[in-house]
Amino acid sequence: MQIPKKIKQRKISLKFQNTLITGPKRVGKTFLVFNFLKNFKGKYKYIDFSDYKEKEFDFSDIDLVIYDNYDFSVPLPPVTTFVISNKNIDIKGFEKIELKGLDFEEFFAFESTININQCFDRFLRLGNFPRIFNEEYYRDEYLKETFELLPYNKKILKFFFSHIGEKFTLYQIYQILKKEMKISKDTFYSITNELLQNRIIYEVNKFDSPKSPKKFYSYNFAFKNILTNRKNIQYTFENIIFLELNKKDVFYKETLTFYLPEEERGILVLPFADEEVAKEKLKKVTNVKKVDIITISNEFELKHKKFEVEVIPFWRWRFAE
Repeated sequence: MQIPKKIKQRKISLKFQNTLITGPKRVGKTFLVFNFLKNFKGKYKYIDFSDYKEKEFDFSDIDLVIYDNYDFSVPLPPVTTFVISNKNIDIKGFEKIELKGLDFEEFFAFESTININQCFDRFLRLGNFPRIFNEEYYRDEYLKETFELLPYNKKILKFFFSHIGEKFTLYQIYQILKKEMKISKDTFYSITNELLQNRIIYEVNKFDSPKSPKKFYSYNFAFKNILTNRKNIQYTFENIIFLELNKKDVFYKETLTFYLPEEERGILVLPFADEEVAKEKLKKVTNVKKVDIITISNEFELKHKKFEVEVIPFWRWRFAE
């Protein structure tokens, strides 16, 4: 395995211990290992289980083994091991890292030569794959290639990636898709559960109403750009903000784009909000201590009698988190 000369540093770094690194394709799992190996003084062996070449499992004098695309076809070696998987699996005794694509702070660090507004514009267009910085000229081709490599039914994937932020029940989606393809209800639900389990898509439930339609978001919001001509900055912007919320318990309400019950905080995603639009949206909001109104670039003061309100551009909100 040849280590690239230029590798950007992520927020997460590896330690010399048994570690499982999971996440969807192209979020930078192998490059996280490259970062570790840049300063590693011991001997290591890299084995890719998706490679058809004959594999050598002699670990004499080896300090570290890296199993990429590990399929459990052989036992784990008796030395320190990094396991890389596209599936959200668990291995007893292994520290687990669930890796996502770049958040905006990382993207901005990678793009240190431009100002914050230009950076957000590029983030919106390019998506959150780390390698996009080496593939930008072929951005759409790179996204198409990644889409084709995802080992799931492409029509189901296309639906979820093309309808990010929209509200559906799974039954509604199944009824739509069965008109376009031959698929049983059980198969559709099984594939959807696998997509959710492996963090290819995420679902957001309506607060206190789990049977209501859900919102679905993609692990990379830029897929929508190559799959549909239906451009919608609102839903793409929502997807970006959802991913920035990381592992918080996130719901939605009819009056709020997102709701964080542990903080009693609401989030309204309004890309181009002015004061009149913001005031109108706030009229129906109740039972919160604070509402963040997140815009692309607008910022102004707004008061409310019952809760705190902050109108804030995305980049400022992100770096304040």
